Amino acid sequence: MIVTTAASGDPAEADDLARRFGLRAEPRAGRTLIQVLADAEGPVLVLAARRADLYENGRAFRATAGMAALRLLRARRGEPDPLVAAAALKPGETVLDATLGLGNDALLAAQATGTNVVGLEVDGVLAAFAQAALTRLPADPAGRIEIVNADHREWLRTQPPRAYDVVLLDPMFRKAGDAGPLFELLRAHAGHAPLDEKTLHEARRVARRGVLVKDAAPGDELRRLGLTPRLSRRSAAIAFGWAESLTALPAG
Repeated sequence: MIVTTAASGDPAEADDLARRFGLRAEPRAGRTLIQVLADAEGPVLVLAARRADLYENGRAFRATAGMAALRLLRARRGEPDPLVAAAALKPGETVLDATLGLGNDALLAAQATGTNVVGLEVDGVLAAFAQAALTRLPADPAGRIEIVNADHREWLRTQPPRAYDVVLLDPMFRKAGDAGPLFELLRAHAGHAPLDEKTLHEARRVARRGVLVKDAAPGDELRRLGLTPRLSRRSAAIAFGWAESLTALPAG
């Protein structure tokens, strides 16, 4: 993917995203957007001062908080967020979002805990797109999310035991058609391999309290992993499964 700027954009931001996420920064050099897209062989992320847009396969995607914006607003009004409630997140806890995607869950986790959240995203396009969105959101909580361009399966194996209070896992095994254009972008770039028992075991080792896994209702993938599905509400499309930390289990 090429990262470039609009007239109001900062070339230093384009260089930073390219360096961090394995992309290529390219000066705008007075070209029109049509010319930039015609010259490109893949996706193009255009950075302006207040917005960022990803152009891919004839479509444009605006880097925003998406559904997280409504979830954040509801949480600030005192309404419980389903993910925050399912993980029982508390102020001061540390969270690893091992499958960051567009960063929606990480935003809610950062707001609920008031601490920094580490988010892993293996796809450089998604990682840069999510970072561009976070940069243009209020610093609290967006500024407390650190995006790491890494495969969570490999990265988890390198971490010490009990490194985070809670690990979040949202593998891309949910059914299509349950969200809008940004979900289509996510589905196009995210890995589709189902969560395996070995990766869940590593996540449980890294977690102090436990691991929250997300699935489509009624939770068939959770049952495959030996977890009990919990719906956030009676009509919910999402089910959660909780796996206790290995270090939290009784000896023997």
